[in-house]
Amino acid sequence: MKFSFLTAVIFSATAILSSCTQKTMNPENQAITKEAQLEWSGEYMVDGCGFKLTIDGKDYKPEDEAVIGDEFKQEETTIPVKVTYIETGEMIDRRCGLSTQDRSMPGIRITYIEKL
Repeated sequence: MKFSFLTAVIFSATAILSSCTQKTMNPENQAITKEAQLEWSGEYMVDGCGFKLTIDGKDYKPEDEAVIGDEFKQEETTIPVKVTYIETGEMIDRRCGLSTQDRSMPGIRITYIEKL
């Protein structure tokens, strides 16, 4: 009986631990470096929508916009940049202003960014 109980406990613990997942990254979990267009639409606290990156014609939302320096905050302009990032596999929807519009975009984690 002890063997069966012990087996059940080990099986349950294994099932629980294997069901815990971290954020799903890109399949290779590798950083990607590409040229992109960075757009700044203002601070969230004053009804702006923060940063958006367009890479290969697709829009992405940085999960931690604080890593992007103030020198990139140029409203009403798009800045060409070189960015190294990791795809998070999650959608990010940061509502801004009084808008109820869905602004969901694939999330990325920026590891490096520079102006071109």
